[in-house]
Amino acid sequence: MRKGFFISIGIILVLVIAIVAYHRFQYETKTAFFHLFPIFRWKSMDQPILFNHLIHKEKLNLNCTFCHRYAERRRSAGIPNIDLCRACHATDAMSKKPEALKVVKYVRAEEEIPWKKMYGLPKFVVFPHWIHVQNGIDCSVCHGLTGKKERPVKMVDRNYMAGCMDCHKKRGASNDCYACHSS
Repeated sequence: MRKGFFISIGIILVLVIAIVAYHRFQYETKTAFFHLFPIFRWKSMDQPILFNHLIHKEKLNLNCTFCHRYAERRRSAGIPNIDLCRACHATDAMSKKPEALKVVKYVRAEEEIPWKKMYGLPKFVVFPHWIHVQNGIDCSVCHGLTGKKERPVKMVDRNYMAGCMDCHKKRGASNDCYACHSS
């Protein structure tokens, strides 16, 4: 009986400490969790086409800004439109794989591919892609495995204010509130 009591107290104490640590040191707790269990850092995204970043990046030697055209000039990187896909996928000559043939169907039908947005920030956060691209920040800093997996993946261990502030501190960028929280 006495042993069970102490085990119960120990479990409750560990839970209380974990809850306090999570809410007081949320970023640090999540970072520790993702380091211990890296498989939870990302999740596969269901898209109308299983876009293979590896083929486009590694085999065709295209950089991110080839398809995400606005990343060098605007806040949003943008999603490629069907006109860009048409350059290579107008016919099934280059498109032999089933997913690439889906692109050909969209191109022939003159229909935009209904991509699902993978990343989003709260409305009160401003993330100018162009500043990061001009400063040579690699896309993988925020987008992680996106260009290194065959399937579209969303990194869930990114996009925390503390993470952005750590990155700014390491690179000597401004941590002024209005750098990211202005309209």
